[in-house]
Amino acid sequence: MRQSKTPTSTPAERCPQSLTALDATRPHLALMRASAAESTSHTRAGLGLLMLWLCDDIEQSANTRLAPFGLSESKFDVLMFFGLAERGLVESQAITPSNIAEYFGVTRSTVTGLLDWLEKRDLLRRKLSTEDRRSFALELTDEGRTLLDQALPAFWEMCESLTSGLDEAECQVLQKVLAKLWTQLKSGARSGRR
Repeated sequence: MRQSKTPTSTPAERCPQSLTALDATRPHLALMRASAAESTSHTRAGLGLLMLWLCDDIEQSANTRLAPFGLSESKFDVLMFFGLAERGLVESQAITPSNIAEYFGVTRSTVTGLLDWLEKRDLLRRKLSTEDRRSFALELTDEGRTLLDQALPAFWEMCESLTSGLDEAECQVLQKVLAKLWTQLKSGARSGRR
Protein backbone atom coordinates (compact mmCIF):
# COMPACT_ATOMS: atom_id res chain seq x y z
CA MET A 1 0.00 0.00 0.00
CA ARG A 2 1.43 3.32 -0.97
CA GLN A 3 0.28 6.76 -0.06
CA SER A 4 -0.07 8.26 -3.52
CA LYS A 5 -2.61 9.09 -6.11
CA THR A 6 -2.89 6.67 -8.98
CA PRO A 7 -1.59 8.18 -12.22
CA THR A 8 -3.93 8.22 -15.18
CA SER A 9 -1.27 6.34 -17.12
CA THR A 10 1.87 4.62 -16.00
CA PRO A 11 5.37 5.08 -17.49
CA ALA A 12 5.00 1.75 -19.31
CA GLU A 13 1.68 2.85 -20.83
CA ARG A 14 3.20 6.13 -22.01
CA CYS A 15 6.04 4.29 -23.77
CA PRO A 16 5.63 2.45 -27.08
CA GLN A 17 5.74 -1.37 -26.84
CA SER A 18 9.03 -1.54 -28.78
CA LEU A 19 10.79 0.77 -26.33
CA THR A 20 13.18 -0.99 -23.94
CA ALA A 21 13.71 -0.05 -20.30
CA LEU A 22 17.10 1.38 -21.25
CA ASP A 23 15.52 3.51 -24.01
CA ALA A 24 12.80 4.74 -21.65
CA THR A 25 15.27 5.80 -18.97
CA ARG A 26 17.84 7.32 -21.36
CA PRO A 27 16.55 10.95 -21.18
CA HIS A 28 16.28 10.72 -17.40
CA LEU A 29 19.79 9.32 -17.13
CA ALA A 30 21.07 12.24 -19.23
CA LEU A 31 19.34 14.63 -16.83
CA MET A 32 20.85 12.74 -13.91
CA ARG A 33 24.38 13.06 -15.32
CA ALA A 34 23.84 16.82 -15.52
CA SER A 35 22.11 17.32 -12.19
CA ALA A 36 23.00 14.59 -9.66
CA ALA A 37 25.70 14.93 -7.06
CA GLU A 38 29.09 13.73 -8.29
CA SER A 39 29.03 10.86 -5.79
CA THR A 40 25.72 9.49 -7.18
CA SER A 41 26.08 6.09 -8.81
CA HIS A 42 24.37 6.43 -12.18
CA THR A 43 23.77 2.68 -12.37
CA ARG A 44 22.13 2.52 -8.94
CA ALA A 45 20.08 5.68 -9.44
CA GLY A 46 18.94 4.41 -12.85
CA LEU A 47 17.83 1.13 -11.28
CA GLY A 48 16.03 3.06 -8.55
CA LEU A 49 14.21 5.10 -11.20
CA LEU A 50 13.16 1.94 -13.00
CA MET A 51 11.90 0.44 -9.72
CA LEU A 52 9.83 3.58 -9.05
CA TRP A 53 8.26 3.27 -12.49
CA LEU A 54 7.60 -0.43 -11.93
CA CYS A 55 5.87 0.42 -8.63
CA ASP A 56 3.50 2.70 -10.54
CA ASP A 57 2.88 0.03 -13.18
CA ILE A 58 2.29 -2.67 -10.58
CA GLU A 59 -0.12 -0.48 -8.61
CA GLN A 60 -2.03 0.30 -11.82
CA SER A 61 -2.18 -3.40 -12.68
CA ALA A 62 -3.50 -4.25 -9.21
CA ASN A 63 -6.07 -1.45 -9.36
CA THR A 64 -7.25 -2.64 -12.78
CA ARG A 65 -7.65 -6.24 -11.59
CA LEU A 66 -9.45 -5.17 -8.39
CA ALA A 67 -11.74 -2.57 -10.02
CA PRO A 68 -14.49 -5.13 -10.82
CA PHE A 69 -14.75 -5.68 -7.06
CA GLY A 70 -15.02 -1.94 -6.37
CA LEU A 71 -11.61 -1.91 -4.67
CA SER A 72 -8.25 -0.26 -5.12
CA GLU A 73 -5.01 -1.95 -4.11
CA SER A 74 -4.80 0.03 -0.87
CA LYS A 75 -8.38 -0.79 0.18
CA PHE A 76 -7.83 -4.42 -0.72
CA ASP A 77 -4.63 -4.47 1.37
CA VAL A 78 -6.59 -3.41 4.45
CA LEU A 79 -9.31 -6.01 3.83
CA MET A 80 -6.63 -8.67 3.33
CA PHE A 81 -4.94 -7.62 6.59
CA PHE A 82 -8.20 -8.28 8.44
CA GLY A 83 -8.53 -11.62 6.64
CA LEU A 84 -5.00 -12.57 7.67
CA ALA A 85 -5.73 -11.63 11.28
CA GLU A 86 -8.98 -13.64 11.32
CA ARG A 87 -7.08 -16.68 10.06
CA GLY A 88 -4.34 -16.21 12.67
CA LEU A 89 -1.72 -15.57 9.97
CA VAL A 90 -0.46 -12.27 11.41
CA GLU A 91 0.10 -11.24 14.99
CA SER A 92 -3.26 -9.81 15.82
CA GLN A 93 -3.32 -7.89 18.98
CA ALA A 94 -6.31 -5.58 18.78
CA ILE A 95 -6.49 -4.27 15.22
CA THR A 96 -6.37 -0.51 15.51
CA PRO A 97 -5.69 2.23 12.97
CA SER A 98 -2.25 2.69 14.57
CA ASN A 99 -1.41 -1.02 14.21
CA ILE A 100 -2.49 -0.99 10.57
CA ALA A 101 -0.53 2.21 9.83
CA GLU A 102 2.60 0.71 11.36
CA TYR A 103 2.13 -2.58 9.49
CA PHE A 104 1.86 -0.84 6.10
CA GLY A 105 4.25 2.03 6.82
CA VAL A 106 1.71 4.77 6.12
CA THR A 107 0.21 7.56 8.20
CA ARG A 108 -2.63 6.98 10.62
CA SER A 109 -4.74 9.52 8.71
CA THR A 110 -4.32 7.48 5.51
CA VAL A 111 -5.51 4.38 7.34
CA THR A 112 -8.43 6.25 8.92
CA GLY A 113 -9.62 7.32 5.46
CA LEU A 114 -9.41 3.74 4.17
CA LEU A 115 -11.21 2.35 7.23
CA ASP A 116 -13.97 4.97 6.92
CA TRP A 117 -14.44 4.06 3.23
CA LEU A 118 -14.62 0.33 4.03
CA GLU A 119 -16.95 0.90 6.97
CA LYS A 120 -19.36 3.07 4.92
CA ARG A 121 -19.69 0.17 2.48
CA ASP A 122 -20.38 -2.30 5.32
CA LEU A 123 -17.15 -4.21 4.68
CA LEU A 124 -15.81 -3.45 8.19
CA ARG A 125 -17.53 -2.63 11.47
CA ARG A 126 -16.42 -0.99 14.67
CA LYS A 127 -17.43 -2.42 17.99
CA LEU A 128 -16.58 -1.37 21.53
CA SER A 129 -13.47 -3.07 22.79
CA THR A 130 -14.12 -5.66 25.48
CA GLU A 131 -10.78 -4.80 27.14
CA ASP A 132 -11.01 -1.00 27.07
CA ARG A 133 -14.44 0.60 26.79
CA ARG A 134 -12.82 3.89 25.69
CA SER A 135 -11.64 2.33 22.42
CA PHE A 136 -13.14 0.26 19.67
CA ALA A 137 -12.13 -2.86 17.79
CA LEU A 138 -12.53 -3.37 14.07
CA GLU A 139 -13.66 -6.53 12.32
CA LEU A 140 -14.69 -7.77 8.89
CA THR A 141 -18.40 -7.99 8.23
CA ASP A 142 -19.87 -10.96 6.39
CA GLU A 143 -20.01 -8.72 3.30
CA GLY A 144 -16.32 -7.82 3.72
CA ARG A 145 -15.35 -11.45 4.14
CA THR A 146 -17.33 -12.45 1.04
CA LEU A 147 -15.81 -9.65 -1.06
CA LEU A 148 -12.31 -10.55 0.09
CA ASP A 149 -12.87 -14.22 -0.78
CA GLN A 150 -14.13 -13.21 -4.24
CA ALA A 151 -11.25 -10.78 -4.92
CA LEU A 152 -8.36 -12.94 -3.66
CA PRO A 153 -8.13 -15.22 -6.75
CA ALA A 154 -7.94 -12.19 -9.10
CA PHE A 155 -5.31 -10.60 -6.85
CA TRP A 156 -3.13 -13.74 -6.84
CA GLU A 157 -3.47 -14.08 -10.62
CA MET A 158 -2.28 -10.48 -10.99
CA CYS A 159 0.66 -11.17 -8.66
CA GLU A 160 1.61 -14.24 -10.68
CA SER A 161 1.34 -12.33 -13.97
CA LEU A 162 4.01 -9.86 -12.81
CA THR A 163 6.67 -12.53 -13.22
CA SER A 164 5.17 -14.47 -16.13
CA GLY A 165 8.02 -13.36 -18.43
CA LEU A 166 10.66 -14.89 -16.17
CA ASP A 167 11.85 -18.49 -16.02
CA GLU A 168 12.23 -20.31 -12.68
CA ALA A 169 15.93 -19.45 -12.31
CA GLU A 170 15.20 -15.76 -12.91
CA CYS A 171 12.36 -15.89 -10.38
CA GLN A 172 14.73 -17.32 -7.75
CA VAL A 173 17.31 -14.59 -8.40
CA LEU A 174 14.61 -11.90 -8.34
CA GLN A 175 13.23 -13.27 -5.07
CA LYS A 176 16.67 -12.99 -3.44
CA VAL A 177 17.24 -9.47 -4.77
CA LEU A 178 13.78 -8.25 -3.76
CA ALA A 179 14.14 -9.78 -0.28
CA LYS A 180 17.42 -7.93 0.14
CA LEU A 181 15.89 -4.64 -1.05
CA TRP A 182 12.85 -5.16 1.20
CA THR A 183 15.11 -5.65 4.23
CA GLN A 184 17.14 -2.56 3.32
CA LEU A 185 14.06 -0.38 2.86
CA LYS A 186 12.37 -1.64 6.05
CA SER A 187 15.50 -1.10 8.15
CA GLY A 188 15.87 2.39 6.63
CA ALA A 189 12.25 3.20 7.46
CA ARG A 190 12.74 2.12 11.07
CA SER A 191 15.85 4.26 11.41
CA GLY A 192 14.27 7.24 9.63
CA ARG A 193 16.53 7.01 6.55
CA ARG A 194 13.97 6.17 3.90
